[in-house]
Amino acid sequence: MNHLDIQTFLTIASSPSLSKAAESLYVSQPALSHRLSALEREVGAELIVRHRGVRAIELTDAGQRFVPIAKKWEQLWQETRKICEEQPAAPFRISNVDSLNLFFMPQVVSGFLEKNPSCRLSLVTMRSNVAYSAVENREIDLGFITNPHFFKKVQTVPLFRENMAFLCGADAKYCDAVDPSALDSAEEIYIPWSNTFLMWHDYWFGSTPEIRVALDNMSLLEQLLRLPDAWAIVPATVAQTLSGKGSCRTVPLRDAPEPRTCYAILTDHRQTGPVLAGFIREFQHTAAAFPEISVLSPQAFPLD
Repeated sequence: MNHLDIQTFLTIASSPSLSKAAESLYVSQPALSHRLSALEREVGAELIVRHRGVRAIELTDAGQRFVPIAKKWEQLWQETRKICEEQPAAPFRISNVDSLNLFFMPQVVSGFLEKNPSCRLSLVTMRSNVAYSAVENREIDLGFITNPHFFKKVQTVPLFRENMAFLCGADAKYCDAVDPSALDSAEEIYIPWSNTFLMWHDYWFGSTPEIRVALDNMSLLEQLLRLPDAWAIVPATVAQTLSGKGSCRTVPLRDAPEPRTCYAILTDHRQTGPVLAGFIREFQHTAAAFPEISVLSPQAFPLD
């Protein structure tokens, strides 16, 4: 006996005929009769009176006694459903690369939560290769990466391309447009942004250049750029954020690295739920506000 059986009986008991009950439940009359017969076998008694030529529903004594039991069952089911619905939803789990987490994601999260106030988020910072494994193992629902890899069970969807910029301290010597050949890597604050950036860097500075400071995250970048004549190549959103604080400034760069591409990684974008699709749309909406970014709108996640 299940909720469908109880719902069927209570509908029959409150309807003038089996045909009307079937209509209310959006089933055929033979299907309704089959459900009723199965319930009667389980109860061990006939619940409605069956007379040839009589179309109106009449409950047997057993049927009348079963009505309050069925109503209690229905009430318990509704109360159980209410408990399930009141359970807090599991957080939506997202991973980010470091540069997006510090200079881009706060705007995305704020915009998304404003539209989805009941949603809970879990945000972690992961390198691209680690994020792929986390998506594949269902440890996160969505990842944002800049170095694409091949994982058989993970979809990689390009979201936007972002220009790279030359950034230095406010008092550094760089004024006019800078040529890479005139730069000294011994003054560089170096962060390996992507595979295409590594190829550009190797071309201009060699495979084993002398570097002032090598970083694997963004937390010290602003402070280190205060060193005399220190410089760094950074994504445009990072450059814009730090330049706006007044401690750093951007200088035009000739022969700049190729724009970096940001990707979403997920298990299967063809079965995307509304929360995931909504977050990616908010991500792209935020990106579209930056003139240095070219948004790529894959068909699965069109911008509103």
